[in-house]
Amino acid sequence: MTTYAIGSVLGNDRLLSELLQHIDFNPAQDRLWFAGNLAGGPGSLQTLRMVKSFGKSALSVLGDNELQLMQIAAGFAEADLLPGAKEILDAEDKDELIRWLRRCSLVHHDSTLNFTIVHAGLPAEWTYSQALTFAFEVESGLTGPNYLAFLENRRLDQTRWHAKLRGWKRANFITNACTQIKYCNEQGRLDFQTIGPVGAQTAGLMPWYRVPNRANAQLRILFADDANFLDGSVPGIYPLPSIDGLSARNLDNPQQLISLPRRDFAIQARVGAA
Repeated sequence: MTTYAIGSVLGNDRLLSELLQHIDFNPAQDRLWFAGNLAGGPGSLQTLRMVKSFGKSALSVLGDNELQLMQIAAGFAEADLLPGAKEILDAEDKDELIRWLRRCSLVHHDSTLNFTIVHAGLPAEWTYSQALTFAFEVESGLTGPNYLAFLENRRLDQTRWHAKLRGWKRANFITNACTQIKYCNEQGRLDFQTIGPVGAQTAGLMPWYRVPNRANAQLRILFADDANFLDGSVPGIYPLPSIDGLSARNLDNPQQLISLPRRDFAIQARVGAA
């Protein structure tokens, strides 16, 4: 059995199909880990249906696009905010797809493979056990009877973690850290706006995984590089580039990154990437 980790599909079902064909994915024996943001383009409906159809052969953590899709479906956001959302809302299996997404995790860890996958990243203050515990708080809320209240109150309103956080600010920080964290300052304060290659930002900002004394530094973390960090090798950090193409890592040989560019679908294989 081979397990592949795949970055943000962004609603490009054709590109995903090309990538799965290239890696010779066999759902009877292989496994797929998706880093969230399955939706976000004209093929979002087809992408969700495809990944869901793989059953136990695939899992996906939640990205910010999936959370926005849930807000749209619940009437708390406009459909035009997310490309491909309208087709999902008009589909006869809309409710089934939304229920399936609500059961997805924010963070997934496999002790046998010794890998953790999250859409965006983990705050420097969180240990491994805290990351799973805090993520479970939000996951329980999304599958519970009050999930609509969570979606209604979701905001980008908390940029620093502290243990005394309660209520919606706590839930929002946990959610936004896992699905939107990119750059931080040295104290770990989240920056929700900055993207782009490392070194091109305001002084004092750094990728979340370069914050000093990161408490989860012992983990091997896979994440969708929606910021396009273009960073050097960092031990235990395995980005899945998502801006210029769709990428897959074979977790048996994680230094090998297989990418399909989003425009012409030609194969690019890059070996030795972090």
